[in-house]
Amino acid sequence: MNQRQQRGWLGRAFLSSAVFVIIVAIGCTIPEVRKADKLAAQGRWDEAVEAYRQAAKKEPFDPKIQTALEQAKARAAEQHYTAGRRFLKENRLAEALSEFKQALGLDPSRTEHHAALHDALRLKEAHTQLQTAEKLRGLGRLEEALDAYERAVELDPSLLAALEGITTLTQQQRAATALGGSSAPLTLRFQNAKLKEVFEILARAGGINVLFDKEVRDEPVTIFIKDTPFEQALNLILSLNALLARRIGPDTLLILPNTKPKQDQYQDLMIRTFYLSTAKAKDLVNLVRTMLESKRVYVNEPINALVIRDTPVKLQLAERIILANDRREAEVELDLEVLEVNRTKSEKLGVNFAKSAGFAVVPPGFTGGVSTNTTNFTYQQLTDLGPQSFLLSLPASVLLDFFKQDSDAKTLANPKLRVLNNRSASINIGDKQPILLSTTNVLPGQAATGAVPTTSTVTSIEFKDTGIKLTVEPTIHLVDELTLKLKIEVTRLGDLVTLQSNPLIQQFRFGTRTAETILTMKNDESVILAGLIQDEERKTRQTVPGLGDIPVLGALFSTTTTDIITTEVVLTITPRIVRSLPLPELSAQAFWSGTETVYATSPLFASAGPTSLPPALSPPVSSLPAPRPSAAGRSTPEGAGSAGAMGAAGVTPPAAPAEIAAGPAPTLAFRPPDLATALGQEFRLDLTSTQLEGLSESLVTIAFDPQALEFRQAAPAAATLTASTIPGPGQVALTLRPQAPNARGFSDHPPAGLRVRCRRENHRGHHRAHARACAMTKKVEVEVKVEQQDGSEIRP
Repeated sequence: MNQRQQRGWLGRAFLSSAVFVIIVAIGCTIPEVRKADKLAAQGRWDEAVEAYRQAAKKEPFDPKIQTALEQAKARAAEQHYTAGRRFLKENRLAEALSEFKQALGLDPSRTEHHAALHDALRLKEAHTQLQTAEKLRGLGRLEEALDAYERAVELDPSLLAALEGITTLTQQQRAATALGGSSAPLTLRFQNAKLKEVFEILARAGGINVLFDKEVRDEPVTIFIKDTPFEQALNLILSLNALLARRIGPDTLLILPNTKPKQDQYQDLMIRTFYLSTAKAKDLVNLVRTMLESKRVYVNEPINALVIRDTPVKLQLAERIILANDRREAEVELDLEVLEVNRTKSEKLGVNFAKSAGFAVVPPGFTGGVSTNTTNFTYQQLTDLGPQSFLLSLPASVLLDFFKQDSDAKTLANPKLRVLNNRSASINIGDKQPILLSTTNVLPGQAATGAVPTTSTVTSIEFKDTGIKLTVEPTIHLVDELTLKLKIEVTRLGDLVTLQSNPLIQQFRFGTRTAETILTMKNDESVILAGLIQDEERKTRQTVPGLGDIPVLGALFSTTTTDIITTEVVLTITPRIVRSLPLPELSAQAFWSGTETVYATSPLFASAGPTSLPPALSPPVSSLPAPRPSAAGRSTPEGAGSAGAMGAAGVTPPAAPAEIAAGPAPTLAFRPPDLATALGQEFRLDLTSTQLEGLSESLVTIAFDPQALEFRQAAPAAATLTASTIPGPGQVALTLRPQAPNARGFSDHPPAGLRVRCRRENHRGHHRAHARACAMTKKVEVEVKVEQQDGSEIRP
């Protein structure tokens, strides 16, 4: 090749390479990429992502396409996230959930996508609980409705409908149980006073009206109580004099003797139907009858309901009893692994001789062998018998057996059983083997005539389970443990046994192994049960009679067959508790029910001192109407606290000295008196005062439940104050002084404000009072210093 030809060849090669590179470059701009770029420029990121994915399938190793795909997914995720936030603000939860799910699927690395989806799910669950509460409220199941409202508030503290529902139901419950009257504490001191006069003074102090049944006797009474709420004082007087009070109007009480005829005469009865969700009505009817002595209880089994006609108080108690016992049953899932191992070893060694010899007379032309069957001959054939007519069968063959077989078989099953608490479940892993059953019946009337009895045989087929049968019955405990009652039965098909030869009847022999035990297990703990082993060894020896019994030499005239069968079953059980018993709150487990003769939803006598019940068991404080002021603007009747009040009926303020007894007693209260707030939310309470014009300084000690509330700070209003926390939880001391140096008293304006927070519980099962309302009205102790004109001080 000359130089010119070489240059021409190199030029053509360079041109071909350049064309190839151009073709490859053009090929890289595939239609999907151009389509995706166009969609991305229009802001249609979902469609762009799909186009880039199609391009990536064709060119999976192109880094530019992969980069463009990731950028498009990020932009599409941001677009869905923004839309989801907008839907969330508009309370369109379904659309918001859909958008957040798409954003998370496109870009799972962004934490805000996870948080947004969690928020949407939480708000959706809150609305679901709200709908459930409204439905339960419509069915009259107020306690369950209140629980659902509280769960909704926990999930969404800004859900006003749930807060309003909590407030409404709480007020309804308090109004249903309150007898009316003032909520201010009273001090009563009576000595040999007429009973009706005592009720008259108590009614004036509480701002209510009192009517008497004609059989109420006006007997003298002596009583002294101090700092006692109106309703408690009323119950105390009623109980000591064997009386009852029935509210016949908003502010009117009827006093009557506590006798069965009078109760029946004035007691209104209600009929209520309780629809049960889980418990059986026929099981709860005995509980209601035993606890409340209710006679008119009907069980409606088709709809699983209880219909009760009784007093309103008993119906309220029945509702609480049913709520505490109508709970969903616990449930557990059992993960089972069953392993059955069969090992079979068979060995056959020895000399196998023929076992029979025979002689037969056969007709001419016979081609068969010697058998036990009969043969028919004609006379002509008998006359033609000859040497060819005699047939002999001799043991002329010997076989040498050297056979060995070893087989292993495994049967593995991994079923899952889901069973309720204290219910039985079973599973059978194996086959069904048919069994023939024959029944012989003698026809009637034959034995009486002396004839031969006529029999009738009926044959039927029955199937028997073979394999592994497992029966379990769990008892689920409260703390992630359960007790399992277990029974395992292994049935194996054995040999074929001849039961009858004429006619031939054969059946299989069955081998059964059974193990039954009770064991305690923890949740998600595996237990292995093994040891169900069956070893079977068979040895069969066939010999020539006489020769086979010769020592040593007898092995040459015998055959030995050895079969070894080993069967083992291994069972592994792993329980996983799907749902434990949902325990109600402590307030639904323990509640007041009155005395032995009178049923009530609140205690008749309040416990005091160190023997009082803990806050978790204490009933909620009733919301009573505000006291009606008299003409002098006081909540106590006229003449109370006068010099001659010791021997007559009267009401005196607690420990009031004679110097200031003529004037109104100073009072402090919180505003608002009741409120509902969410867990963890901070709110303000104003400390209001009346009749404090003559005071120059006040020391106020406030006690509250530290588990429900957390004191944050004190804010001065119409007074300058100094706040200090008393050693020990749940107490705050406030020193109040007027703002002006020469001012005296705080007038009727709020002297101070408190900022407190409703504390969150760190454990499950918070107290209901925490979610309903945080009320700082347990106890207020006030120490007042009064400065007189001469500069001296009086400490009331």
